[in-house]
Amino acid sequence: MMKLPITDEYLLRYLNGELSAQEILMLKNQVTDSNELQQRLDELHIIQTYLKQTSMLQNPGANFTTSVMNGLDRVKAPGISVKRGLILLIGSIVASGIALGLLSLGAFDSSTSLLIEPAVQTKFIEVPKISIPFNTKILINGIIFLNLGLLFVLLDRTILKPLFQNKATG
Repeated sequence: MMKLPITDEYLLRYLNGELSAQEILMLKNQVTDSNELQQRLDELHIIQTYLKQTSMLQNPGANFTTSVMNGLDRVKAPGISVKRGLILLIGSIVASGIALGLLSLGAFDSSTSLLIEPAVQTKFIEVPKISIPFNTKILINGIIFLNLGLLFVLLDRTILKPLFQNKATG
């Protein structure tokens, strides 16, 4: 009897029932003569069975897309809760008020400088001290400006957005 060159594709065609009766007979004879071929056929059969089982689990039902799309309206977008947002809003207002009060009293009117000294002093090399002047009033004004931006975002997210969403749905 003639021996066929057996490939994985040929074995898969056998498992899928795509071979003729004569090809099946020749394949069965070769499989009984070769332990290696029998082992490979068993492996492919296990893989094919597993893939068929998992593909049945992964096929969604007919109404799957519709139910997911309808469910998207019920999902809330993650964000700041109203309670935490109000606490942040009140804290930011208090911090801005304190900073503005100190600024108006002139607590930050003086200019200061950062003095950067060299780590090691040697007799041979003279490293100059570096002084960087900056105005604390400008720094505090920048912090207040950023704080006011945060206040507007918190106001929008915690009060205005829920208020207008409730009016739109109600």
